[in-house]
Amino acid sequence: MGQRITAAYVALLAAFLTVLLIAPQYDSVAWAGIGTCGAVAVVAGILRQRPERSGAWWALAAALLAMMVGDFAYGTVPQSTGPPPLASVAYLLMFPIVAAALIGLTRQSAALDDRSRLLDLLALGCAALLAGWVFIGGPRLDVGGVSASEWSIQAAYTLGDVVVLVVTVRLVTAGRRNPAAILLAVGAAGMLVGDVAYGIAQADGGLAPGGPADLAYAVLYAAWGAAALQPSMAQLTAPAGGALRRGREPGAGLGMIVLLVSVAFAPVVLLVQAMTGEVRDGPVIAIGFGITLALLVIRLSDAVGKHAGALRREQALRRAGTVLVGATDAGAVASAVRSAVGTLLPDDAPHDIVLDFSLTDLLPLGELSAPRIVPVADIAPLWAERFDGFDHVMVCPLDAGVLYVAAEREDLLTVLDAVSVLAGQAALALARISLTEAASRRDSDDYLRAVTEHSNDVVLVLDDDERLRFTSPSVTDVLGIWPTPFATLKEIVDPEDRAQVARTVERARAGERGSTRDTWSLARPDGTRVLVEVVFRDLRDDRLVRGMVVTMRDVTEARRHEHELLRRTFGDTAAAQNRDSSARKFH
Repeated sequence: MGQRITAAYVALLAAFLTVLLIAPQYDSVAWAGIGTCGAVAVVAGILRQRPERSGAWWALAAALLAMMVGDFAYGTVPQSTGPPPLASVAYLLMFPIVAAALIGLTRQSAALDDRSRLLDLLALGCAALLAGWVFIGGPRLDVGGVSASEWSIQAAYTLGDVVVLVVTVRLVTAGRRNPAAILLAVGAAGMLVGDVAYGIAQADGGLAPGGPADLAYAVLYAAWGAAALQPSMAQLTAPAGGALRRGREPGAGLGMIVLLVSVAFAPVVLLVQAMTGEVRDGPVIAIGFGITLALLVIRLSDAVGKHAGALRREQALRRAGTVLVGATDAGAVASAVRSAVGTLLPDDAPHDIVLDFSLTDLLPLGELSAPRIVPVADIAPLWAERFDGFDHVMVCPLDAGVLYVAAEREDLLTVLDAVSVLAGQAALALARISLTEAASRRDSDDYLRAVTEHSNDVVLVLDDDERLRFTSPSVTDVLGIWPTPFATLKEIVDPEDRAQVARTVERARAGERGSTRDTWSLARPDGTRVLVEVVFRDLRDDRLVRGMVVTMRDVTEARRHEHELLRRTFGDTAAAQNRDSSARKFH
């Protein structure tokens, strides 16, 4: 379908161009058809490719329509009378619309991450071209009966063409030979060649239909319309892809000085001409000043926006740092990080945040390195499914986990450095909490050891993996063993007794936070058995313990004594004595 649309577009352009070449008297109709085809091709490309931030392409279609109106009006009057007012207005209106399109195309995107250097280059180029025209070109051009003001207007057109060409060439170099960008540059070159050829033709007595200028303008319409039909046109305004590990460093301020000097140059030239005699180059000076002033405004607006965003991110980092200092567990750290990241991102920006503390050992080494922005498909499949609605995600390592932030790549670029700082603060908070808990557990274990050193009860502390973190010395007297390092509770008992131990442990873990009681008969290494009463207390949520406390008490002698008392009690009764007498009598 795309190839058929392009073929139809080329065929229509060829037909109208043929009319222009073989029937010059119908040049107004031919230009109307060529211009309409170019604008319709841009609209068709927008509707078919559906690029993000399509306003730049709509502006490009409007610019082609404005130029088409100018060409049509210019073709309806005799060449000797010069361009009609409608044509002049349409031609002048085209440049602001093209400027709006170029502003949209040079925003942070897949083709161009930063336009500050481009703005500085354009400002310097405008000032240089203006100086060349005022001091070198203008004074030497006084031929063909063309007045100085007409030459100045022609120079203003040429100056705007050069600016458009420079921007499109920058898109070509930044977009890695994007076909749509190449066609835009070809069209800009055609516009520059057409205006230069038009000026030369005017100096030679007038523009002849079908000449070099008309062919160059036809190239402009054809190339810009074909650029919108290319599938690659969507990449010029789409968020950039690929991984990015650090943000772009801010400019050193030299570009702002260049802009200020460039803006001040046009008024200075106008003042010099006004004080020394006739103002010969008013139109080109006005156009040059307008272009450089617009570049300055764009540069300042970008700088102000970045500064405001930096202040907002700094305040968010301060608040997050205050919260993280007082955080006492990983849950509080995660809540503070989520709140801070939501504040750092632009307002109403769609995003999703995940703090993963469970898959750190399974993540690739690349995900535990410096923070960076990657496509969603490059992260762990578990979270790639959750971030299905996003194209890019920021990956920031923490002390014992990974922070994922999914959003638009342009939004992620603006907060990459700030989120990196936040991740560092969160990692420090997690490390502090971990060290504090380790010190608290060590102090708790030392306290338990001091308290239970001379106790007959066995006290064990189990971690989440059921390994013994603390064992009281009385375990040797009760069970006749001393557990090996990193042993589990099931491993320190006889294999025949592990079933009853496993049932009690499952009851303790599945039950409510409280105590679980049971009685075990455990085999000792010497073959004897010991009867113990067991109490499980789930203190995993206790900040000082963080484990399951098991208390064992040897009740073997107590139960033997109870059984002996019961035997004696039942033996002194009349029924028991009668049974003993009957047994002896009949024996």
